[in-house]
Amino acid sequence: MKESVTILKEALLTEKATMLSSNFNKYLFSVSSVSSKRNIKDAVEKTFGVSVLAVNTMNVKPKTKRDRSRKNKLGKKSGFKKAIVTLKAGDSIDLA
Repeated sequence: MKESVTILKEALLTEKATMLSSNFNKYLFSVSSVSSKRNIKDAVEKTFGVSVLAVNTMNVKPKTKRDRSRKNKLGKKSGFKKAIVTLKAGDSIDLA
């Protein structure tokens, strides 16, 4: 099993992520692209000491952007894998 440090890259703190965490006890993480749901569950439980009910994952596709410094040539932002982790009622993660 990989280390939990290499599986969980960062917590995503957006308006939608804040709404999900406060209302539905769900937290968003950017994770390694090769990690499975079971690896993500184990990493969150080991790192934060909470019990995970469900893990949903999605691959966010890269966006194309125009690069003004290269005469408006198209470039790509990198894509990533996102995980939505649902915790047991009563558990919470302090991300601040």
